[in-house]
Amino acid sequence: MAEGVSLGKGAWDCDTGREIPADKEAEVFEEIGTMDLPFEGIPTVPPRKDRSHLVFFCGGCRYRVTAAPDWTVARVKQALWGGGIQRANKPAERRATPGLQKWEDLAFIYAGEVLADDEKTMAEYHVPPGCQCLIAIERAKLESGRPDPDSAYWN
Repeated sequence: MAEGVSLGKGAWDCDTGREIPADKEAEVFEEIGTMDLPFEGIPTVPPRKDRSHLVFFCGGCRYRVTAAPDWTVARVKQALWGGGIQRANKPAERRATPGLQKWEDLAFIYAGEVLADDEKTMAEYHVPPGCQCLIAIERAKLESGRPDPDSAYWN
């Protein structure tokens, strides 16, 4: 991606600090169907083998980062920050919040739960190794109360 992040598009490898090309995303995220475990003759995506990376959705982009279950939430936030997740910031004139200025501005959500304690490990929040369905969001947005917690926005 040349500039910014488009909603619903793109992926970023925080370990290399580079975009994951669109034609490589399915391979990198292990989303290629095979006949290893077919369903009624239809290829399915087999269980993932990569247990050393977590994947976060933030600002319409996927961010892949090396992380282990025994890492603290703070350590994962720092790895994402160092890898470039602040790219998800909208331009300052289009933001209603301060944006991501430092790693502490990040908040994580997994299985509907906010991972609120930075000193707890990912395992203590029951995040499995290789999980690819985490949310990273600006803490100020999460704490603003908008949209309403019961809004369809969160579904």
